[in-house]
Amino acid sequence: MAEFKLTRMRIIVIVSVVIVLLVLLGTILTYNSLIAKQQDVKRTWGNVEAAYTNKINQIPALSSVVNSSMAFEMNLLTNITQLRTQWLSEKGNDTNANVNTTEQINTKIDALMISINENYPFLYNGAIIQSFMSSISETNNIILAQMVFYNDAVAAYNSGILGFPGNLFGFSEAKYYQQGT
Repeated sequence: MAEFKLTRMRIIVIVSVVIVLLVLLGTILTYNSLIAKQQDVKRTWGNVEAAYTNKINQIPALSSVVNSSMAFEMNLLTNITQLRTQWLSEKGNDTNANVNTTEQINTKIDALMISINENYPFLYNGAIIQSFMSSISETNNIILAQMVFYNDAVAAYNSGILGFPGNLFGFSEAKYYQQGT
């Protein structure tokens, strides 16, 4: 059996190999950590974009509901006002015309009352607009939270690439989100 003798040269070689392996392992771990942080920045920005897309998609739909409700309410109230004017002008002249106009007024007012009681279509534009604003405000809060997460991910990533040994890999800094810019 051959005897293994630790000579000074063998010890230097073993120590050198261990040091090289540790440096290599540290480099690999640092690089992989930076890649993970870079992907986290991309993922969190995707969440910001998704929240903005949701906001942008809400606006036309909610505006349409508000506009439809306003048009319905305006049309209904305009018809009632016209019938009132017509009834006042016919009052005392033609009983048949008065009866006809009265029935039309009753029909329109009944439609108004049913709409108010059933809340369909929504007649109180203030409530619809409040709902619209509440929905947009909720979406803005989600966007704000996503921006905070994004900026946190950017901070972690930028700290990793600016420190040693991360600065050796040539990664570019990520940009922070700043409201209004």
